[in-house]
Amino acid sequence: MKITHDFHVHTTLSLCANETATVDNYLAIAKRLGLKKMGFSDHFGKPDISGARGFYRAHPLEHNLSLKPIVRERSTPELQLYFGCETEYFPLHRDVAITEAEAEQFDFITVPNSHTHMIMPKDYIGNYQKHVDFMIQAYEDTLNSPVSRYITAMAHPFDAVCCPYDYKILIRMISDDQFKRLFDKTAEKGIAVEINTSYTKGMTPQEIADDVHIPMFLLAKECGCKFIFGSDAHDDQHHACFANADLIADLLSLHEEDLAEICR
Repeated sequence: MKITHDFHVHTTLSLCANETATVDNYLAIAKRLGLKKMGFSDHFGKPDISGARGFYRAHPLEHNLSLKPIVRERSTPELQLYFGCETEYFPLHRDVAITEAEAEQFDFITVPNSHTHMIMPKDYIGNYQKHVDFMIQAYEDTLNSPVSRYITAMAHPFDAVCCPYDYKILIRMISDDQFKRLFDKTAEKGIAVEINTSYTKGMTPQEIADDVHIPMFLLAKECGCKFIFGSDAHDDQHHACFANADLIADLLSLHEEDLAEICR
C-alpha cells in the first residue's frame, strides 16, 4: 500500500527542530515523495508541566498559531496541508496538557505517552517496570481525558523518547492482554494509532519485519484501531526512511479503510 500522508512534521517553531525544518523544504519533500496530505504538528502544551517547563514555555499558543495562516495559504487540492500540534501528557493532573478552547484551534492533535525523558520521575529511569507502568498510565489517562474527543492519534506509542537504554525492552514487557485492553478503548474512542517511521532509521526490510512494533500494531488492528503515519521530521533529512511506511503498511496488510479518516 502506498502511504501518501505524513501527519507528524515539526517546523522551526518547535524548539527541538533545526533551521532546515521549513514549510518550503517540507513541501518540496512532499512533492518528491508523492504525498497528498501533510500535517504540521509543532509541540504545544501547558507551560508548567513538571520536568518540561522550559520547553513548553517556548511554545505558547500564539507562537504556534503563527503557522496557521501559512498552512492555509499554501494548501492546495494536490497537497492538502493541516495545522496541528503534538501536545503532552501532564502527569501531575493525569490529563492532557491542552484545554478544549486551545484544542479547537487545531485541525488535528496527537498525544504521546512516551516523552518519558521529560515528564517521568527521574528515579524511574533504569527501573523497567516503573517505566512501563508510567507509559501505560499515561496512555490510559489520555484516553480518559475530557479532551480525548479532540485527539486524532496517539503519537509514537510506547517508543520511550531519548531512552538511555533499548526502549524496545519496555515494549516486550507489555503483555498482549494489556495491549488489547488499551487498543480496544483506543478504537472505541475513535483515536488512531500513529505508525512513526522514525523508529525504522537504519533498519533493513527484514529487521523491520521482525521488529517488536509489528506485533504491537497487529494487535491494534485486531482491536479495530485506525492508523496514521508520521515521519516525526525535525529537519529536512527525516524523510530518508519514509519509504518504510509502505513496507509497514504491507506487513500489516493495511487498506485505505484502516487509515484514520483525516489522512484518507
